Amino acid sequence: MKTKVTTRMMTRAALFGVLTFVFGFIQIPVGPVPVTLQTFGVLMAGLLLKPLTACLAMLLHMLLKIVFGGASPFVSPSFGFVLAFVVAAPFLAYLTQKRNEKRVDMVLNLVIVTLLIYVIGLPYMVLVLRYYMNQKLSFWNILMTGMVMFLPGDFFKAVLAWFLAHRLSFFSVRPE
Repeated sequence: MKTKVTTRMMTRAALFGVLTFVFGFIQIPVGPVPVTLQTFGVLMAGLLLKPLTACLAMLLHMLLKIVFGGASPFVSPSFGFVLAFVVAAPFLAYLTQKRNEKRVDMVLNLVIVTLLIYVIGLPYMVLVLRYYMNQKLSFWNILMTGMVMFLPGDFFKAVLAWFLAHRLSFFSVRPE
C-alpha cells in the first residue's frame, strides 16, 4: 500500500525533527552520554504522528546532527541513540495506532519503546567507547552509565509526553 506524502506530513515531520534536534542542546553532562530532552521529542513524535511521519521526523533529526556535526556524530557514544530514534518513533506511532484505547496499553507502549532505544543505543555506545575511545568498561559500569542513571528522567519524560499528547489530541495527525 502506497502512502501519499502530503505537505501536512512533511510540515509535521519537520517540526518534530527540528524540535528533537533543538532538545539535544538542552543537556546535562553526566557520563559518556549526556541527559537531553531528545527522547521526549521522540516520544511526542511517536504519540502524535503516524509511523511514516514519525520516521521522517527522526531521519531529519539525524540528518541535522550529521550536517551540523560533520563526522563527529558517528564517533560519539550517543549516536547509537540517535539511530535508535529512527526506529523508536515510528514503532511507537504504530503501537499507538493499534492500541490507543487503554492507559495500560499506552504505558506498555512507552516502556517497550524506551527499552528499544537502549537495546539499539547501548551497543553502539560500547563500540565507540571500547574501540574508538579505548575505554574498558565492565558490563555493570556500562549499564549504570548508559541506562540505569537515565531511567528516572526517562520515566518523567514518558509521563510528560503521555500527558501532553493526551492534552494535544486535537493536534493529533491520525485523521491524515
